[in-house]
Amino acid sequence: MVGVGRVKVDNTKTFYAFSPDLKPAVRVKPGTIVEIETKDCFSNQLISEEQLVTKIDWSLVNPATGPIYVEGAEPGDALVVKILKIDVSDEGFLVTVSQ
Repeated sequence: MVGVGRVKVDNTKTFYAFSPDLKPAVRVKPGTIVEIETKDCFSNQLISEEQLVTKIDWSLVNPATGPIYVEGAEPGDALVVKILKIDVSDEGFLVTVSQ
């Protein structure tokens, strides 16, 4: 378990469906500052404008980083989360799919 302070959860700790069976990526005490590194909606599969959207593994779409276990939190509790900062990449992309 990580004490009060800072901890980073990198984007290798991803999951694609919520479940009570998920193991925590990290355990923290209330008040801990958690830096969360995320993947884009395609799990960083697109790295070049030459890539085709048809080559995407759709089972890896919309990843989430975590989960984060907060010590002392009980089912039904409401947790307050403060977003201190959001950094974004210098580059991005847009995908349009028509059928």
